[in-house]
Amino acid sequence: MSSMSSTMSLSLIHPDKIFTDVPPLPRPWTISPQLTPSQGSSVSLKWKESRGLHRGPLRRFQTALRTVHKRKVTWPVDESALSDLPPEKYLKSLMQPIADLFTQLRSLKVVKRPVECISIELGEFIYGVTFSVETDLSGWLGTPPIILALNTKDLVDADGRIGFPVEYALSKALDYNPLATSVIMTNFSQIIIFSLPGWNRPEPIYDKISTDRPSLALRVLSAAYLYNVAPDYSIILEPPPIIESDPTLILPEGPPEDPSKPLLSDEELFVTHHRHSDFDLATLIRNGDRAHQFFRWKEYVQRSYPKVVAHSQDVLTGSTNNIGNMLFPKHSGPIYPYDPSEIPTDTAEHLKSIQRESPLVSCGIADSFAKSKTFTIEIQNVIAEGSNRGFCIVYKCRLTSIDNEPISRPSAPPLYLKLFDDRFQVLEKPDPVDDEERYENLYMWFDTFIVAEMYALNESSVYNKLRSVQGTVIPWFYGMHQFTLPNGMILYGLLMEYIDGCELTSSLIRNMSVDRQIKLMSVYCNINNCRHASRVLDVADVAQRDWHPGQLLIHNKLGTDIDHAVLIDFAMATQTWSLDEPNLLSNYFGVLRILSESYEGGPSGMDWKFAWKHFGEPDDWDPIMAFRGKDPESKEVMVLEARDMFPYISSA
Repeated sequence: MSSMSSTMSLSLIHPDKIFTDVPPLPRPWTISPQLTPSQGSSVSLKWKESRGLHRGPLRRFQTALRTVHKRKVTWPVDESALSDLPPEKYLKSLMQPIADLFTQLRSLKVVKRPVECISIELGEFIYGVTFSVETDLSGWLGTPPIILALNTKDLVDADGRIGFPVEYALSKALDYNPLATSVIMTNFSQIIIFSLPGWNRPEPIYDKISTDRPSLALRVLSAAYLYNVAPDYSIILEPPPIIESDPTLILPEGPPEDPSKPLLSDEELFVTHHRHSDFDLATLIRNGDRAHQFFRWKEYVQRSYPKVVAHSQDVLTGSTNNIGNMLFPKHSGPIYPYDPSEIPTDTAEHLKSIQRESPLVSCGIADSFAKSKTFTIEIQNVIAEGSNRGFCIVYKCRLTSIDNEPISRPSAPPLYLKLFDDRFQVLEKPDPVDDEERYENLYMWFDTFIVAEMYALNESSVYNKLRSVQGTVIPWFYGMHQFTLPNGMILYGLLMEYIDGCELTSSLIRNMSVDRQIKLMSVYCNINNCRHASRVLDVADVAQRDWHPGQLLIHNKLGTDIDHAVLIDFAMATQTWSLDEPNLLSNYFGVLRILSESYEGGPSGMDWKFAWKHFGEPDDWDPIMAFRGKDPESKEVMVLEARDMFPYISSA
């Protein structure tokens, strides 16, 4: 952090909230320069006005800020001392927080040194700054912007022509950096952005800015133009749109299994290995013989055992909160907690209106179950077998005993049991290959390889984070446990409240009245809807990565006519576990797509224009940008995005 910033009053603020307070303007310049054409100009360009030039960099910048919304950065909250500074010091002090912002949000792997704000000496009465970013990446789209403060009454004359003082200042800037791609000039009442010819622009153009907050607009534009030319994922470490696998799978502690150890025979391995976690993935992706044996094991278990492992009236024994050897790394966990204070008022009221009591509390067995060591459940029926590529089956069940104490049937509420079994996960079987090629790209065979227990633990972590909203837009959660099947097979699973609801499918929607459809979806009505449910996930930094209709159940609160959404199935959800791997939140659009588009599970039957109209606008923090068709009335392409973060900046 710079010495200048360290003397200011600072606060921790979300990046998308920092450009709200208007910095004070500098004290008036007392001496006016007498610049005349006789002083000469080393560069003379014919500038052409281009309105709206700034819109692209601003849109890209605010989207980037929203993708890192959960971060907090130090930012000045009291800048009253700025107005006492002379212009040459004022400009540097106004721009320094931008360098500090990017220093905090940068990728430490790419930008190893802090971003610097540098003063430029351009001669008397022309004050300038630029930025220095040290990176080895070659993806720069231009040079950092040069920001100039010029003591002149008007940057352009009444006819819109650029006068000599501006031409002279531009010439001095290009003398400083002949490769400059943009110059932002101000007299602290007006702002003009000059863009030099480049690979995508044959002529020099400029954009006059209209704003009633010139000091704030100057800071925003300077930051946006720096971000716009910097390499991707450099000065703002944004979450990638797609989670990529790591082909190296390097484990600091070394491989769990000795790679030099001879292979077991197929017969012995088939008897001793029961799930993916019994194999060492780090060794599988490096040893073709072991990899081929793994796929022979997959064929054997899928040929020898049924996918549905429990049936009606089967009794399973549970070991309470036993999660085996699957533990998150020590001192590791999601960085961002669920903060109810960040929930908008209408959503908070909605959560309060739909709150359900825990079924285990209602029947008086919650405490005994929480303190138990073992329990038994009876399977009632299969609710969902999942897709052919899935690894979970969901059952309806009831508790029959807790620590060997029987529970009467009337006292036992129905529950969900979600068992995780990776034996039936579909992996593409590798084709036979020549000996010389069999080790190339071995990791690609296991690109979608999952360990069931880890996904159970992942889903459990989501429910635990959202404990304060259990019984509203998510079910009551009763933990991750180890279950022993009647045949002795051990699997891990989750127990939760049974939701008497249905998926949002076409048959459900078509049988609803129009008023009931609107009530189900509208964020503007003080009633239950899908929008509130997705918003809870956003605030909790939980991103559902595989949205489909089966994850959104429509439940009717007992004794009322209130329909509301309940979200389930977070096995594939992601959270931020490290600042080096930020989480991409796209829940708003995920739920909206379920409402308005066809999926494998069936279309919702709802017209997409109707869904977009009543679902509600994206929250200010949402990075969503989607395009869909033309509005039937205005004939304009419909754009879905959060409201403009910088409405006070436009072309003059």
